Formats: sequence, C-alpha cells, structure tokens
Amino acid sequence: MKIIEGIKKYAKTDRIALKCDGENLSYKDLDRYSDSIALFLKDIYKEEDTPIVIYGNKDNMIMACMIGALKSGRAYVPLDISFPLDRVFEVTKEVKPKILFNFSDETDFGDIKVINKNELESIIDKYPAKEIPNQNWVKEDENAYILFTSGSTGKPKGVQISSNNLDSFVDWISPYLKIDGSEKVIMNQAAYSFDLSVTTIYPGLVHGATLFSLSKKTLGDYKELFNQFKESDMGIWVSTPSFASVCITEKDFNNTMLDKLESMIFIGEALPKSLSKELMERFPNTRVINGYGPTEATVGVSVNDITEEFIDDEKSLPVGYPMDNCKIKIIDENGIEVKQGDKGEIIIVGPSVSKGYFNNKEKTDEVFYYDELNGKKCRAYKTGDMGYLLDGRIYYCGRKDFQIKLNGFRIEIEDIENNLRKVENVKNAIVIPIYKDEKIAYLRGVVELKISNGLSNLKNGTLIKKDLGKFIPSYMIPRNIKIIDEMPTNINGKIDRKKLMEEI
Repeated sequence: MKIIEGIKKYAKTDRIALKCDGENLSYKDLDRYSDSIALFLKDIYKEEDTPIVIYGNKDNMIMACMIGALKSGRAYVPLDISFPLDRVFEVTKEVKPKILFNFSDETDFGDIKVINKNELESIIDKYPAKEIPNQNWVKEDENAYILFTSGSTGKPKGVQISSNNLDSFVDWISPYLKIDGSEKVIMNQAAYSFDLSVTTIYPGLVHGATLFSLSKKTLGDYKELFNQFKESDMGIWVSTPSFASVCITEKDFNNTMLDKLESMIFIGEALPKSLSKELMERFPNTRVINGYGPTEATVGVSVNDITEEFIDDEKSLPVGYPMDNCKIKIIDENGIEVKQGDKGEIIIVGPSVSKGYFNNKEKTDEVFYYDELNGKKCRAYKTGDMGYLLDGRIYYCGRKDFQIKLNGFRIEIEDIENNLRKVENVKNAIVIPIYKDEKIAYLRGVVELKISNGLSNLKNGTLIKKDLGKFIPSYMIPRNIKIIDEMPTNINGKIDRKKLMEEI
C-alpha cells in the first residue's frame, strides 16, 4: 500500500508529517506509533475483516490510528465530532466494530470497547514498535476505509474504498498538484469523515509532505486561523469553495499572507466564477483548480486549471478533464450514450470506483455495475449527477435526484426530512434548498405540526432544530424552519414541493 510505503520511506528522515494546534508529529513517530497500534490490534482482535471506528476531529494521533489499522489489515471508519451520538450508534450498529478510538470528551458509547487518548498512550508503551510485514497490510481490493454518507432512508450509507482505489487516485492527482517528494505543506482542513480530506492525506503522506491541520477550534476562531495561515508556509490549498468564500472576507487574505501558495484545488461543490476571479486576483501566481468526483469514485476523477477564458465564457466552469485511466460516459434516461455536448447522467468507469456500499447489496446493485474499459471488465458507478462532455472536459449540471451539496457536504434531502419527522410534535416536513448566485446558500425546513402549540414560528423553529440535532450532524440542520398549517398537495396527492418553493 503506497501510503504505508511512503511513511516508512520518510520515517528515515526528520520530516514532519502533521502539524495541529502547535503540536507536531514526525514521520518517524507516525511510523512507530502506528506499528504499535497495529501490533495491539493484531494481538487483541483476530478478525482482520472487522473495521475500527475513530471518533474525533484533527488530533495528530488519529492519523496513527488510521495507519495502524491499515498496517494490521483493517479498514477504519472516521466519524467527526460534529456527528451526534445517535448517528455514531447508527454507524457502529452497521459496522459492529470491536473497538472505537475516542478523541472526544464523549464517554458513553454503549457496549463498544472504547480506547481514549490515555489508554492509547499505554498501548504504545506496552507494544514496542516493530516492523509489521507488508503481507499483513491492507492490500489490493481490501477496504482501506469506509466513509458513511447521507442516505435517503435516514440511515447513512457506508462507501467502501480499497487500497487499489486509493493507489489509483494518488498516482493521478500527485503529479497534477506537483506533490513530488519535496517538503511541501498541504492544508488539511476537511474533517476526516469528509472524503475531501483524502486529497490531502494520501498524496501528502505518500510523498513526504507536511499536513497542516486545522482543528474545529481553530476554524471557529478567525483571528487564530489567519495567524496560523501566516505561519504555515502552505504550498497547496485543499478545500470546498465555501471555505474559501469565508476566507476572502478577510482583506489580508492574499499572496502576502500565503507567499508560498502554488495551488488551490476545490472539490466537493460547484466553484463559482466570482470566487475564482477573486482568488486569481488575490493570488496571481497561484493555480486555481476546479475538480469533480463523488465519494464512490475515491474523491476526484477530473480536474482543470481555471483561466480567464473559462470565467469569461457564458458556460459554467468546467469540472475538468477525466483522469487518464478512467472513462466518463454521459447517458440518457434509457442508458444510451449521448453525443458530445448533450446533457445526461454522468457515469464513471475505472479503477477508482468503489466496490459498493457496506452491507447494503440492494443500494449497491442500484448504482454500481461492471462495464468495459480498454478491453477489460471494470467497475462503473451511476453518479446521479447530470452533466455533459465538451472538448474533453466535463461540465456539471446539478443532481438527478434530491441529493445536494451544501458547504461541500453531500446531503440527501430525504435524510433530513425523515429525521425531522422523528422530532416530537412534527407531523410532516419538507426541506427546500435556497439558492443564491446559482449555488445553494442554505436549507429551509417547512414543518406541519401534530398539535398547534401557540408558540411563535421562531420559538418552534428553535425547539425543532435543537431536537433535530440529536439525530443528524449540525451541517445538515436547516438554517430556519417555517411552520405551516397544512402541506399543499398536487394532483397525484403528493406534497407539492414546487408550490412550496415558489411560495418561499
């Protein structure tokens, strides 16, 4: 597995693998600690196909647990502290882990064996590091990690990503971003439960870079955030467009603050032209790169540099040229490929495509299948994204269904609605995306109560959002809630979403 080989290579140097909130973790220690964790896992838990769960945010030792799992032949499941416990329990019920590494203040995880930071230190002392033979590592089509994304039933889906998937991604994206073994600093902002983080972790650690990690605490303190930017020596920026949109509100966010910045790559949601233009003006010597790819195809499958020509074009910004070893097909509603320039559903065929959803054959069979690539059978994924191909580039045109991207997070509207209906006194609920400048700005919930309680719309909305936070992460909670007497219906007796959108 390339990431373990890279860590071992740079463990022979004095390079720093991660920096977070003033604490450094060297490649040497990352290799040593992860060896100890792998030995512990192999000694105590014999079932190599059982994933481990990691609950936390950006603690440097989280990476040691991830790599330790990979060295022991196990996948890891990262869950961010923004996930409420109900969501954590849903995932653990699905995965049935033997162990959960806890990097939070939470103490109650039910019957799962929990190892906190103090216990982790004891394990590292108890199991002196020694080389784990590479035949024990996660390899080939074995799962490296499982990321749980929003599911339409209210139950999250676990996307399985293998060692082969990741090696394919690293081999493609590293040269494009010029992650080449030099001591570059790469921003590590996205939560580990969000697939965008993989763009930082895997190419970075394979090639000896330093991951400049931004904790939830730092992200909540803009003064500290920009101070850290100034000191970071960052060479590569990886984030959603939404995060960069927040940063440009600071007038000093420019090439003086980040004087070594070579590239800014954006994946996870649509990149607005206005933001691209602003960034190109503030960072005239920095590449601004637009990318595209779903979690099910290992983060990204296409990229291209944004130019003034693209910004001036009446079309939306392209999301890029496909990676060399994959094929992009655009199909109509009958599954037939359309001609160049015509819109249809985007299909991805290639070695970066996942084997499917964890323990969910029904959902897997709906969107994954085998196709032909260069004369060989290869996995394919029906993305549900609409788009077209023109001059070799992909242009994204929105979702086929109710799945959306908000602040880089992939969310299924029905997931929020199903969980809203769990809230006490909520009879029915609809969630509507509110657009601004061709981009989803926020979500609004429309709720019909079981019993009128005489409270104001604001008061009801506050109470409902508070209760909703027990079931779903904060990034999925609608910004505001509108209470209505009765849901409008259309001629088919279904809730008339179009009418609600028009009224709102």
